[in-house]
Amino acid sequence: MKVSKSLNYHLDSLLNDALKILSNYQEDLLREWALTLQSLKNTNKKSVAVFEFISEYLVRFLRSVNEGTIDIYQLLNEIQDDWLAHFQRHPEPEAIFFHLNLLENAAHKVLKSRITYSSKLHPSIHYLFSKISEVMLFQSEKENHSIWKDAVILFNEWIIRSQNFQESIENICFGFGYFLPFKRSALFKFTNKESVGVGLYGHHLKNEEVQAIAERITNIPVLNQSLVKLKSQGHEMKNFQPIYIPLAENDIPQKYVKKFELNSLIIVPIYVPEEGKIIGGVVLDQGPGTHFTLDTSLFPALMKFGQSSGELLSKFIGADIKKKDLPEKESISLTPRETEIIKLLADGASTAEAALKLYLSEFTVRDYISNIMKRLNAQNRTEVAKAIRMGIIK
Repeated sequence: MKVSKSLNYHLDSLLNDALKILSNYQEDLLREWALTLQSLKNTNKKSVAVFEFISEYLVRFLRSVNEGTIDIYQLLNEIQDDWLAHFQRHPEPEAIFFHLNLLENAAHKVLKSRITYSSKLHPSIHYLFSKISEVMLFQSEKENHSIWKDAVILFNEWIIRSQNFQESIENICFGFGYFLPFKRSALFKFTNKESVGVGLYGHHLKNEEVQAIAERITNIPVLNQSLVKLKSQGHEMKNFQPIYIPLAENDIPQKYVKKFELNSLIIVPIYVPEEGKIIGGVVLDQGPGTHFTLDTSLFPALMKFGQSSGELLSKFIGADIKKKDLPEKESISLTPRETEIIKLLADGASTAEAALKLYLSEFTVRDYISNIMKRLNAQNRTEVAKAIRMGIIK
């Protein structure tokens, strides 16, 4: 058998597995989607029709599983034709991302409460929603010659090398400015329950000037209004979309407008969607005093950059970012995934067993173990037991 054939068969089985998993928890899932729809009706009525269309289509997916008539690719292909017949236009990428994120996050929420060792992003479920997004946007992307996916791939490959908080903020800032058509970027973190924005790093800006910024969000009306709206939404309803500011002097404190010669800019939320959590934001512009108009074709890439950045930074939030090496007795912050792996290792699980339980490849588990060993200053896997002495696991 050719490897390509084997891989195709394997990926097909992942899609079918995803539908079977969702079908097993269909009642819980439909309840969660109904709650999300109700929240959407209360906060964003214009989006209701799109959400209803996609969710109803997913219900058809699940029913086909129960009826034993499943043909995953027929269903995926039909969604394109049905969309055009229903809406008489191609779907907008940013709208598809937003609604599929809502539906996928609801699915992960259900599975997380039902399946032991289920991660925040169950791999086969994530693949299914990615596939739906791909087929829905294929024709419009083909016509618009969209290459945002290339930018996202390059950005993710760039930031994934980050080993600590400082490297992550440097790589994120550089990536936003280098892989997207912007000249300058500045990364901010929200503190004090999202009431203050603190400067962390800048690309093509003086870092000491960016890091000196600590501004109350209420002094930036357009951002404050967006955050207030987010807080009024349910946990699963967070709509983390970029904010375009055509003229900075209308919405940004004058001291920053003058200091950085701001004109037009975009604020991109840095967020973790499955947790409904916003960490901060990246401010982008085209250089001192430069005006630019909004190009919505950038929104898919901006939203994906923001999500990838949030997932990376969430690993390091709460750690002591001023020190590269922590004393052995000081607690080290691990991500939920790293904690799951280290618990399995402590219980005597092999790499293969850990991979099976966590729905990961052995290579991915080895990478996690390697990173954990570095952060614990462990010379070999047996020294990972240091985590118990350091209080990371009980």
